[in-house]
Amino acid sequence: MARAWHIANGHLATGEKDGEHVTILLRLEEARSRQLSHTQREVLDQLEHAAMPFLERTSTGAAGLVVTPSGRRRFGFILTPNELVLIDDGDACATALGRAVEDRARVEGPAGALCALLRELLRDHPARLSRMREDFELMEQQVLEGRERPDRRKMMADSRRMLGLDTFYQGMSDLAGELAEDDSGLVTPADGARLRSLARLLSRLATRLESLQDYSLQVHSLYQESIDVRQNNVMQWLTVVTTIVMPLTFVTGWYGMNFPHMALFDVPWGYAAVVAVCVVIVAVEVAFFWHQGWLSFGERRERRRKDGRRRD
Repeated sequence: MARAWHIANGHLATGEKDGEHVTILLRLEEARSRQLSHTQREVLDQLEHAAMPFLERTSTGAAGLVVTPSGRRRFGFILTPNELVLIDDGDACATALGRAVEDRARVEGPAGALCALLRELLRDHPARLSRMREDFELMEQQVLEGRERPDRRKMMADSRRMLGLDTFYQGMSDLAGELAEDDSGLVTPADGARLRSLARLLSRLATRLESLQDYSLQVHSLYQESIDVRQNNVMQWLTVVTTIVMPLTFVTGWYGMNFPHMALFDVPWGYAAVVAVCVVIVAVEVAFFWHQGWLSFGERRERRRKDGRRRD
């Protein structure tokens, strides 16, 4: 069943007034049963598989689709100078217009009603971007402190959401900009100003998103660097242990040949002498490695923690 909205004292209101309305909400099948132009039908045919918002000019106005960043919800619209027809099999349009009525959104015509609807769709986006930034800040802190591994699945989910938002903002910005520049009488001057304001809002959100994408790349690089550091530490330990053990292996292998008349075999202090030589070799090697900084793993981790706290 169709739902309608009208303009009362410059504000969007629910229902019809004197049998007239500025906005009507239809199901897809209801919209297809109306008399539509070829372009309008082509737009509606893309409703089920569209990937991003877009707008097409028609002989009587414009038609387009809006796709949410997640891609799970879509709705179409047909805009004329006298009416905005919304096509939605879900509840996205009804919910957004309900909030616009509660907020007493100012509109002057059908284009203004569309602008109010689109603005309501963006209501929670600043907070959403802030939450995503907090997620990446937490991941960065976890990587710097090295106490626990960041949630890799959450990192990838945030990256996918950012890709969806980027596509959404691009399409919405083109849509709002196209309508704001209209000079055919489809958009009133006041609604045109509101659409330009919407385009500026989308530009600010896109700028914040771009900054967030750069930050996420830094966090991903930092995470990959931490993995490389851990791998290098493991290889460094293996190198140190192998280097320490190698001379001892040589000594034990040499005396393991059991040739007659080998030195120190027949003297009572031979075993103690070999042990002393091995201890000296190990001590010299450990001192050398320590001087070269190959054994200071804990100091490096502590230095990374201090750098992370200083950055905060």
